[in-house]
Amino acid sequence: MVNAENVIKNWTESSGNYSKLIERELASFKRQAWTELILANAGKSGKLKILDVGTGPGFFTIIMSMAGNDVTAIDCTQAMLDEAQNNAKRNGVSPRFLLSDTQETPFDDESFDLIISRNVAWTILDAEKAYAEWRRILRPDGRVLIFDANWNRRLFDENKNSEYLRDVEAVKRLYPDFQVNIHSSDMDEFRRTMPMCARIRPQWDLEALLRVGYSKVSCDTSIGKLIYDEPEQLLYKSSPMFLLIAEK
Repeated sequence: MVNAENVIKNWTESSGNYSKLIERELASFKRQAWTELILANAGKSGKLKILDVGTGPGFFTIIMSMAGNDVTAIDCTQAMLDEAQNNAKRNGVSPRFLLSDTQETPFDDESFDLIISRNVAWTILDAEKAYAEWRRILRPDGRVLIFDANWNRRLFDENKNSEYLRDVEAVKRLYPDFQVNIHSSDMDEFRRTMPMCARIRPQWDLEALLRVGYSKVSCDTSIGKLIYDEPEQLLYKSSPMFLLIAEK
């Protein structure tokens, strides 16, 4: 079974590559697309106090700061936070960055209007504990927006893996200039040990969010058409990104 040290080591080693990825996103249509998608589902308007959980190199933190919000970002790896701070400075914003676990945060009860995360929940060792913690620090009528996908379900499902491999070949054929990143066997083995990767999602998440006390939960599985370009829509067809909305 994977432990916290393994997870931190993995994301520390990946920090530079992920930083290059969000530099490209910030320079593309995705900056505006993600900004509009988040704010449309925030449940509140005006200047929001936002927590970006697992910020990585800071994409959500930067775009929400650029939109005029009061943003705090946490990550479990200092290397990711260093990348995020540099990226924020280059983009002219000054959010707060803190080294923190996603399951136990240093914040007081009812601290935030909105909590956001992207591609984070699948990495959490005890997601139900994290969801309960996020509810604790959320203000009344606040929302949690979880953007994620069944990225690694194919490692446990032969049919899903076959679908994914067909999509990879189609992308290579139709979009030869698009770079498809294939995980090494060691990386696949690492992901097989992570609890969330074997679960049926977002069904598991919806049930867990209700168990820990959120008053209203919903899911949107159609957001890919808003935030992916054409090659990505094809590549991720078998593992579409979903948006989970949980209201306190």
